[in-house]
Amino acid sequence: MFNNFSMKKSLKLKIIFAFLLMLLIFTASNVWVIISLNSLSKSIDNIMESNYRSIEAAQNMIIAIERQDSAELAHMFSQSDLTVNAFNENEKIFLTWLARAEDNITEEGESEILSEINSSYADYINHFQKMISLDSQSNSKELNDFYYNEVLPLFDKTKKASRDLLNLNQSSMLAKKDFAHATAKNATISTLFMSSISIILGLVVVTVLSNKIVKPLYDLIDKTKKISEGNYHQKLTVTGDDEIAELAKEYNIMAAKLVYYDETNINNLMEEKNKSEAIVNSISEGIIVTDDQYRVKTINQNARVIFKINSSDYAGRHLLEVIYNQALFELFKGISENPKNYYTPKYGDIEILGENGLEYFRVNVSPIKMNTGEFMGTIALIQDITKLMEVDQMKSSFVSTVSHEFRTPLTSITMSVGLLLEEISGVLSEQQRDLVEVIKEDSERLNKIVEDLLDLSKLESGKMQMDLQKHHIKDIFDYMKKLFKLQLEDIQAEMTVTCPENLSFVNIDINKITWVMSNLIGNALRYINKDGSGLIELSVHEVSGKQIVSVKDNGSGISDSVLPHVFDKFVQGNSHKGGAGLGLTICKEIVKAHGGDIWVESRLNEGTTFFFSLKTLQQGENK
Repeated sequence: MFNNFSMKKSLKLKIIFAFLLMLLIFTASNVWVIISLNSLSKSIDNIMESNYRSIEAAQNMIIAIERQDSAELAHMFSQSDLTVNAFNENEKIFLTWLARAEDNITEEGESEILSEINSSYADYINHFQKMISLDSQSNSKELNDFYYNEVLPLFDKTKKASRDLLNLNQSSMLAKKDFAHATAKNATISTLFMSSISIILGLVVVTVLSNKIVKPLYDLIDKTKKISEGNYHQKLTVTGDDEIAELAKEYNIMAAKLVYYDETNINNLMEEKNKSEAIVNSISEGIIVTDDQYRVKTINQNARVIFKINSSDYAGRHLLEVIYNQALFELFKGISENPKNYYTPKYGDIEILGENGLEYFRVNVSPIKMNTGEFMGTIALIQDITKLMEVDQMKSSFVSTVSHEFRTPLTSITMSVGLLLEEISGVLSEQQRDLVEVIKEDSERLNKIVEDLLDLSKLESGKMQMDLQKHHIKDIFDYMKKLFKLQLEDIQAEMTVTCPENLSFVNIDINKITWVMSNLIGNALRYINKDGSGLIELSVHEVSGKQIVSVKDNGSGISDSVLPHVFDKFVQGNSHKGGAGLGLTICKEIVKAHGGDIWVESRLNEGTTFFFSLKTLQQGENK
């Protein structure tokens, strides 16, 4: 046991020693680099501190005195206060830079030059003041002679001294630059030398360690990859008695256990797979499951019968390759192409030509999501509704016939009530008038129901004409705010609009979509709070060639039992007041006639949001 421990400790010490050696080499190399860089940095700092500031001061002094000379020349011709002010302003600038130069005397002879500048510049200023005093007393010739004989020589003397200061510091900077280049060259050579030694020693250490550690690890990686690919019959050769040998022993034990677990789990997985397939195939409705790229994962037996799929080779193929039904594919696309926030179940009806004619199926499509909300795929439940469609068509035909039959007597009743209220047939008592008013209200309500039934009948039969034109959803939103302004003010509620500026146009029947919007907002007004906290939010978002329009309220919401049936005929929401329950059904048919979808999200006491989609016009169609 002691020998075993010593061997393990020996390998560990070798690794530690190797890393310490490399660390020492790199530390020495880095220290040398730091020393060289510091030396170079000091050389550069020396140039910057000792010469650059003096050069900058000399250049600015030359510029300032040249501007003063220009001001003097201008003053000779104009005698203006502006030229005097310009001269004085540049005098301040000159003196400021002169003071900075005096604070940065670093070169031999620099002090004498600055003294000369001070002296000559003071004389120059005094002579300019004399020149100003001559303006009103002298003629232009005397002023001109004074400038050229007295002022200009002092200007040249001061400018020359400033240029001497500039040249002195520039020469010094060039000399220091050569010294810095030499320092940099030496630092580069020494750094390359130290780096070469570090690399050579590092390669030696790595080569030695690889024979002891890296080669067995490569073998371990290779066999681990094979295990990850499902080949569990792997075994490492055990040599020596160090940590790597211990690792190889434990790896061999693990591989043996994996072989045992694999043989056991395969049987269990096959059993569970067969159970799952049996459960799916036993469901009376058809089931289709696809991934996020519309590749088929599962089709149960009933779905294969519905779509006449004889081959079992469908897994991994695109949905349209297996089932060429565009209407079905559009329902799948309606789930996956919506943005993440609108991953909600949808349903639609499709037609299939069967042996006995057209067969109708209702497809309920739902997204498959991870716990994080990430979209994984789609599952569709397919129900045969052929009999229901026949019954519904009979019912629709009956309702349409009855509605037409109702119109004539209702018209007569409405006209008669109108005549009675106008008291053409005689004066009504107060009680009689109340009774007639009740008859009028009920007849109007019946008329509204009959009109809704007839509109719904036209929509379902495809006989209602659509006046499709290019419009912008924002125009409808603006109209809604005006339309419901008084109702909102009465209950102190608020309506907000969210509409992007660059929204595309849509091809719609403006009257029909306006009716849909007003119906959805009217429903929201019935259920929002009347205490001043009511809120209705209108918004539209464009995604994947569609515009998703939403009407959201913070009202009482819809119960879970009613929510799946809100678009069915004659279904009324919680605590509904009045109406026949046809509004949302008509909304659905109008949106469907525009090639869109409509759906709802709601929680009791938390509010309701209705969504509907419209296709956008393509770029060429927007013109």
